[in-house]
Amino acid sequence: MPLDSRWHHYLVEFADPPTAEHTAATLLAPALDQAQQDGELDRWWHLRKTPAWRLRYQPVAPDTAVVDSLLAELETDGQVARWTRGIYEPETIAFGGTAGMDIAHTLFHHDSRHCLARTTAPAALGQRETTVLLFSAMLRAAGLDWFEQGDVWAKIAALRPAAHGHHTDSQRTERWNQAVRRLMTTNTHRISDVAPDQVPETWWEAFDTAGRQLATLAREGQLDRGLRAVLVHHFIFHANRAGLSGPDQATLATLAVDAVFHSTPTRQAPAGTTSNTVRVPAMTTTVSDASTDSADELRAQLTDRLIKDGTIRTDAVEAAFRQVPRHLFLPGLPLTEAYADEPVYTKHEGDGTRISAASQPKIVAMMLEQLGIQPGERLLELGAATGYNAALMTTLTGPTGHVTTIDIDEDLVAGAREHLAAASISNVEAVAADGALGHPEAAPFDRVIATVGAHEVPAAWLDQLAPGGRLVAPVRLRGCASRSIIFERDQDGWSSLGSEMAIFMPLRGLGDDARRVLDLTSTGDVTLQTHKDNNHATNPDTLAGVFDTPAREVWTGVHFVPMESFEWLDLWLACHLPNPLMRMEVTPAAKDSGLVRPMFPTVAMATTAADGSLAYLTIRIAEPGPDGGRRFEVGVIGHGASGQELAEQVASEITAWDKGFRSSTVRFTIPDAAPQPDTNPGRVVLDRPTKPMTVTWE
Repeated sequence: MPLDSRWHHYLVEFADPPTAEHTAATLLAPALDQAQQDGELDRWWHLRKTPAWRLRYQPVAPDTAVVDSLLAELETDGQVARWTRGIYEPETIAFGGTAGMDIAHTLFHHDSRHCLARTTAPAALGQRETTVLLFSAMLRAAGLDWFEQGDVWAKIAALRPAAHGHHTDSQRTERWNQAVRRLMTTNTHRISDVAPDQVPETWWEAFDTAGRQLATLAREGQLDRGLRAVLVHHFIFHANRAGLSGPDQATLATLAVDAVFHSTPTRQAPAGTTSNTVRVPAMTTTVSDASTDSADELRAQLTDRLIKDGTIRTDAVEAAFRQVPRHLFLPGLPLTEAYADEPVYTKHEGDGTRISAASQPKIVAMMLEQLGIQPGERLLELGAATGYNAALMTTLTGPTGHVTTIDIDEDLVAGAREHLAAASISNVEAVAADGALGHPEAAPFDRVIATVGAHEVPAAWLDQLAPGGRLVAPVRLRGCASRSIIFERDQDGWSSLGSEMAIFMPLRGLGDDARRVLDLTSTGDVTLQTHKDNNHATNPDTLAGVFDTPAREVWTGVHFVPMESFEWLDLWLACHLPNPLMRMEVTPAAKDSGLVRPMFPTVAMATTAADGSLAYLTIRIAEPGPDGGRRFEVGVIGHGASGQELAEQVASEITAWDKGFRSSTVRFTIPDAAPQPDTNPGRVVLDRPTKPMTVTWE
């Protein structure tokens, strides 16, 4: 990690550790605040460590000695046992890069002041409850939808895993879940209006602002790590300042995950206000602190999680994940982050666009299970990236097999070679070439896997497969609908054996499938991610001002239950609408103002028409189902000159899917003979320049 000479760094050991927080709050913090008011320093913040706390501040003048004098006085008075100056090494990579680190420093300053202030003036709301409120406000401000928030909490739970499960009755657990869910969905703005003593406005505003700023960096491609991974790191740092123990953090994260994935609907509950009766009970779960574990232990924990959630299903893939050291393919990254279930972005274009990454381990494992590698096989990978996936593949195929991995960028190939050498893996050939052409020099291959998204499956990938071979590739079918599909040869061409929802960075080179983002509000509050098959109906000029027109609602009578996936409905709409579905992202401000009402808090699927009209999906609570369970009705909201007609068209397709194809199995084919158009709505031909595909609901 880089040194930062702008910050002065101190290690402070308090004379009486049990009263360290009180000493810091009553003597240290007021003096630092006064020095800031006097123009001696800019920002300051702290971390609790044993035996010495960390104190950092940014001086206005580099040679200032104001903090040295203060600590010397406290040492003379017997409040501080000893203190020393050190060198500050900011965790710049962990917080997403230089810009992300600067956002973190500002949040650290405000958070430190308020955490210590609670020591001298305790609030009615407990620290655990306050932490959930503040962090949830940050997640919403960062633009995360309900399930994305749950994923962040799940990553925290992975870093703060409970060593033993809860042993309590279900009614008590449900009460705890309800309390946490209420805190997670509470409108922090209203708290400051009705109970400012519980969460001071400047405190939650600091978290809100940091979340919005990080979202902007992510949207502009200026974060060097995934947004959710950065947010997880912010939680860990806040929990330290707030004095939350490892068990407290583990249980809060577990309750939050349960609130999202096991007892809540597919969108947030209505926001409200909280009171001092909303309490998270005392935390008693024992945890092991993953931050101090070895690489072997962290790798084992990651593997165990992927087995538990059903991603890893075979002994061979399990053994590969336990053996291959992912951290050697991500040099410079903290161990806990190298073994987090999170993608790591490793290369950007000049404009900040991400073009390469170490894929999320869950996706890596899922695709390796799809590929079904056997010992002794010859394998081709399109998209070398860091070389980690190739290392797993060569572990699976063994010493009698061979792996060829290809990337279009020389620097990525060179890096992959270095990482493979560091891991003592030699049975891999890394080649710099256009992946769309495959690697005919080493063909045929028993298995081919693409770890880049393709709109058309290149003929070379199929032609270079040996008889009985298998291709696994993430194919963007239409619009934003993308699936990792297993293809094998049959008598009529190539047919799918299964598929999983997966989205990858697009292939570059001959098979380029670039995306673009349209700002529908000119403020970044509502954006639309478009693809080349959307271009005919996504003119920015005609879409300008679309939300200035009235909203037209159409409700479908089609219902979903909590946790039911929308992926198959999305696929149907992508394949059947004239302009296939696109991902519309919405900031909390746009939703809170009533400008849009997306189906999830910050995301909705949308389509547009050539005249600049737009329609997007929404949901509302419906009457309970026949079993008394919760249900949600799908609706469509249209804007623009033909917004009503467009919404009705989308609603009609939703109804058609629900009545005739909801329970169908979907099969994908790449036939040898050019497929003919079909009037049967259960069969769709996807036009491609050389290898058209069919999608069949059967």
